[in-house]
Amino acid sequence: PSYGTLQTTNSSGVLNVVINNTYSSVNLFDLHVQSDLANLIETLQANDTDIRVVVFSSANKDFFLAHIDINSFLPGYGTFPVALLWNITQLPQATIAVIEGRARGIGNEFLMSCDMRFASTSPSVLMSQIETSFGANPAEGGAMYLSRLIGRGRTFEYVLSASDIDAVTAERIGWINTAFATSRELHTYVQGLAARIALFPAAGIAGTKQGINAVSRPPREAIVQDAQNVVLRL
Repeated sequence: PSYGTLQTTNSSGVLNVVINNTYSSVNLFDLHVQSDLANLIETLQANDTDIRVVVFSSANKDFFLAHIDINSFLPGYGTFPVALLWNITQLPQATIAVIEGRARGIGNEFLMSCDMRFASTSPSVLMSQIETSFGANPAEGGAMYLSRLIGRGRTFEYVLSASDIDAVTAERIGWINTAFATSRELHTYVQGLAARIALFPAAGIAGTKQGINAVSRPPREAIVQDAQNVVLRL
């Protein structure tokens, strides 16, 4: 099926999703991307297909997924995609992000909503939560997820300073799973991992995810409150 800004291919239980926002040179997270992702996630939530694993990547090698198009999400123009990212964490399929390019703000929060994150060590790979720099806060739980991955102190360090992190450092402190020296090594590993997971029963994947989510995710209510705080500040 076609999802506009998302290019999809399905092979042996693995759905590859390439984010390609042709309305933006930086792969901006705008209403087009939100709508297309919502339609895709709704299809996957039904879990009536043979898909066991979803691999997200980007057609733009400089930007995996840039910041949010804030003008589109101001009061009266739309809603912050809290539910969308939460629903990604709820998917019965395993989700993997293949990071080549920048992922800042909601781009990084999208990464946090995926089960696993792998990146190349290209200089273009930079991740951050930039909201503090313009008087806001991460609105979709990005800092909350980060604190569970890299610890409270390091989360304050990176989020309060709105600093970028490269792939090598991100791997070292647990922000991502693994950093690979080349794009080829990155894609080869991820496709092999996805193919292996896709061999297993859907019930086993979904049940395992449910158990891990129960102890590793921030409460949804806290994420919703964060988003409401952003709306008030803007």
